[in-house]
Amino acid sequence: MDAFERYLRAGMELLGETVDDADLAVARAADAVYGSSLRALDEADLADAWPEPNLDPSRPPDPQ
Repeated sequence: MDAFERYLRAGMELLGETVDDADLAVARAADAVYGSSLRALDEADLADAWPEPNLDPSRPPDPQ
């Protein structure tokens, strides 16, 4: 069991869910596709980023 599997199983256990091999395979596939981008976003310094004006998540960004 590697660190990814331990992390997944521990997190799901906290929610009262069990993880089978299919769940683990789906999580690994999602991490392979999105993981590097999510880690880069997590590490990005966004302290100087301005908030989006007129934020409405149901609509595209407002270019103002």
